[in-house]
Amino acid sequence: MVSYVKAPLYKSVKNIAGVNTQALFAYIPNLVIWGGAAGAGVATFTTGIPIFKDTFYSKIPYFGSYFVYNPDPEDIPI
Repeated sequence: MVSYVKAPLYKSVKNIAGVNTQALFAYIPNLVIWGGAAGAGVATFTTGIPIFKDTFYSKIPYFGSYFVYNPDPEDIPI
């Protein structure tokens, strides 16, 4: 025997600002790639700024010594 459905059955999916967990997990790989690209762009364009060198880049293990400014004593003006 087939039962009659009076109205369509709707299922509500929990969401935050219109994004549910399935959509969020689908976007995670794209967000990681775009976030990494944005971070690489910021790092590329801030390597010449002294405050970024002193605050961030000189503290990177193994590569930080590249960003430390260590001039010869003869090159420093009096």
